[in-house]
Amino acid sequence: MIYRLIPKNPRPEQLVLSFGWGWRAFFGAVAALLAYGMLQDGVAGAIGIVFTAILVLAALYDDRWDFDREAGAVKHSSGLLLVKRTKRYPLSDLREVLTRGRTPSSDVPSAPEGMLGRGPHRGPPHGLNRGFTRLWLRFEEAGDVDIQMDSERHREALQNLAMEIARFCDVPYRDTEGG
Repeated sequence: MIYRLIPKNPRPEQLVLSFGWGWRAFFGAVAALLAYGMLQDGVAGAIGIVFTAILVLAALYDDRWDFDREAGAVKHSSGLLLVKRTKRYPLSDLREVLTRGRTPSSDVPSAPEGMLGRGPHRGPPHGLNRGFTRLWLRFEEAGDVDIQMDSERHREALQNLAMEIARFCDVPYRDTEGG
């Protein structure tokens, strides 16, 4: 998982999904070590400076979902810690929480018998291309809104997160089959 939104309950009427502090600590520490190394060597090349800046921006990045029953709203904020874009959705418009697994080979027709390995249809994908799972919310007015997408290996974790959101918001959860 590249990143994981961690569920927290700051109040009984609120569910928050956000990055843990480990995210910021990791990228901040790597940026600090890189900067320290450049300062010790007295050489700050363009590549090192750019890489350090990217690490600092990654440490400052935030993605947060706030489900607040008391306020009757779902709020999504993303961006740098001080410069964020925020969208609000009425909690009463939330219809369901969904997940869907998908394998890359589901888009490609199977190879005819005896043709495996030849032609445009070479069979199932190999290596890192193993599929993904999507977690999203369905609102009456706003339609479908993605929360997170991850490798098919983490499908169960996303399904558990989806069930927790659905339970908290008192809406149905549905796992749609891949395809």
